[in-house]
Amino acid sequence: MKSAVLLCLLLLPCAVSAMPVIDWLSMHWPPFRIAEAPHKGQGHLDQLQQLLMAELPQYQHRVHYSNLARIEQTLAAPTAQTCIFALIYNKTRAKTMQYSIPAVISVNVMVHVRADHPLVSQWQHGPGVALSEFTSDTKMNGLVEHNRGYPPLVTQFLDVPNSNLISQSLHNANPVDLLVANRFDYLIEFPDRVRYFQGQTPQKNQIVDLPIRGLDPLMYSYVACQASAEGKRRVQDINQALQKLRATQAYQNLLMRWVSPHRQQLLQKALPKFVDDMNAPQR
Repeated sequence: MKSAVLLCLLLLPCAVSAMPVIDWLSMHWPPFRIAEAPHKGQGHLDQLQQLLMAELPQYQHRVHYSNLARIEQTLAAPTAQTCIFALIYNKTRAKTMQYSIPAVISVNVMVHVRADHPLVSQWQHGPGVALSEFTSDTKMNGLVEHNRGYPPLVTQFLDVPNSNLISQSLHNANPVDLLVANRFDYLIEFPDRVRYFQGQTPQKNQIVDLPIRGLDPLMYSYVACQASAEGKRRVQDINQALQKLRATQAYQNLLMRWVSPHRQQLLQKALPKFVDDMNAPQR
């Protein structure tokens, strides 16, 4: 009997190491992802990913934190074990990554301005802000975070000659502080993130959120793994887990975290379609 127990204990590490591995890429991007103490792993995307990992017990899960520039390099040449949760689709990434069915629904990026800006009443009327006009206005300057994923309608205005839109790293900066201090006229950012930073700033100036003309108010993001036979098998298992999770109250509650009450209503209306959506982006 003792010999049998000893044999099992000797074989256990081999069995664990023989499990297929998923190396999850992550970063510090509060409140979506938190990689620093004391709240490491408590971002709402962190917690959604934890629910997904728990639904995939057949894999050994390892989470690797890095900056977005390094992650983009990894996505350009991923290993068979590489996956990332809540990735926005674009054609460049699709050359090397296989996408899942929708994993996250969230409020899309918007333009944010101070409520006391002299032009705010003018901007609030109409179908939304035209980025072509905003970014070319020589009397204004705007801020957007460098090395980040944005919808194509936004990325076409990044790093454009003669643009007033400045792209810079915000790893150790509160962009709302910069906005209310009048360092910039406008900020392009996700409203959930602005809401989080408003809670971190001592200056309680009101911020106005302006929709971007031509951009859907809601957006999907996905799980992506290496575009290979092995990566495809991981995505198939991930899709099965997402089908189950997306309908649960725990998963949906995390989708609502940091979202303002009136935008929660917008998300709630879209949830049935999101839960039933079985379409992955076409490569």
